[in-house]
Amino acid sequence: MSHFSRIKTQFKNRDALIDCLTGMDFIIGTDTTIRGHRGLINVDIAAKNRQGNEIGFVRNADGSYDMVGDWWAKGGVKEQDLARALQEQAGRIQQEYARCIVIEETKKEGFSVVRQVEEEDGAIRILVRRWVS
Repeated sequence: MSHFSRIKTQFKNRDALIDCLTGMDFIIGTDTTIRGHRGLINVDIAAKNRQGNEIGFVRNADGSYDMVGDWWAKGGVKEQDLARALQEQAGRIQQEYARCIVIEETKKEGFSVVRQVEEEDGAIRILVRRWVS
């Protein structure tokens, strides 16, 4: 019996999601499986971190991706702790995903990124500029 936890997300842009995961040093696979405590699950996007933990993203009918993961075998933690860890990871990925989307959209509008700063509170400040003639 596996112990996969599933987190609903608002990730809809597959390319931006893959870019942000790559930027976070995940090893990415697509249309594959991830391994859980006692089983596999099919995912559209698989991401593996340096510690060997795998998370996956499964596309829903509405085009959004749910995040799935099973870290049960990692230290024998309780299921609630797994869900909490997965939720925290989702938050970090959500922030990086939002940054990627903002940068992608501003570039489409002719802006260039001047500076990116992570504030002490974890917020990311992005300064962009566009020259107008």
